[in-house]
Amino acid sequence: MLTRRSLLASATGYGCSRTRGKPALTVFTWAGPWGQTFERALKPLFKKATGATVLFDNGWGEEIPKLLIAPPDQPPYDVMIVAPFAVYAVIRRGHFQKLDWRKIPNARRFHESALRNWVFEDGWGLTWPDALHTGIYNTSATSRPEGWNEVLERNPGLYRASYMSLYTFAAARYPGRAAQAVAEDFEGSFAFAREQRHKVAHWWATSPDMAFNLLQGNVKVGNIHSVDTFGLLREQRSLDIFLTDDRAHFQAIWLVPRGTRYRELAHEFINQFASLEFQREYAATGFPSPIPEVAVAQALRDPLWARVNPHTGADFAKLQYYPYDTYLRHWDDMTARWNQEVLV
Repeated sequence: MLTRRSLLASATGYGCSRTRGKPALTVFTWAGPWGQTFERALKPLFKKATGATVLFDNGWGEEIPKLLIAPPDQPPYDVMIVAPFAVYAVIRRGHFQKLDWRKIPNARRFHESALRNWVFEDGWGLTWPDALHTGIYNTSATSRPEGWNEVLERNPGLYRASYMSLYTFAAARYPGRAAQAVAEDFEGSFAFAREQRHKVAHWWATSPDMAFNLLQGNVKVGNIHSVDTFGLLREQRSLDIFLTDDRAHFQAIWLVPRGTRYRELAHEFINQFASLEFQREYAATGFPSPIPEVAVAQALRDPLWARVNPHTGADFAKLQYYPYDTYLRHWDDMTARWNQEVLV
């Protein structure tokens, strides 16, 4: 009886000859906890399932330029982790191939809210919720804010990136309906950010940068990526987090470039990412899991994780991403205007 591993070997053409070297899937992923977790936990699962190995290229921002300048039949990667604002337009220009969900059966485990977007629905990629829009404050310097409007009055530290901090400003102006406000009144939300920019004491570039300024007393409160809070809170008693009704996740996406030599293996890599085995490891690192079964178990093991990440039916029902489609409609001048009008 053929095993899944032997079927994959046959499909990729390396199982029929002992003299052929086993293929190495080249995967782009983000540096830091993503790449570290994939190397430690996902790579051995993939190798066990296929007999093949993975070569990870960890970085930030260089993946799309590399793809665009490569010959169509020689993509630099076989699988890529990507962010919406960097890739939505590239998807529509035909640089990726559609996925066969029959070859990624573990994707069926994902909650429907994680897949409720055109990238998945049109078959281009597997989407899942990454870091959650989170507030952080120094408990020895200030009280817990009740909302983002209070945060603005305390000279906060905010992330330099527009997608996150424009959303923060919208949540301060329209508590509980930031995503709707950005979609229906983008210009008004942007104008509010421009008017309120003088209240921001520090524009942070990385989460460690924000943590340093919090602990030094340069700022008392601000926004931060949820996945970066776990180590801080476990090590520092003077820091705590808060969440509001305006919860929004960074959207992460797995895509397969057009022209890959290893289409079958690329599908299996994504399938192993979506497996229960890997998602348990992923959640234990601090990341959200789009699989309710995994999320519930992790929440029971880790009360801090449960404070941040969706794990109940109500949590998953409210799960949403940042309003990327709205951002992309304004993207040509959004970043330039943010730099020129807000980060000044």
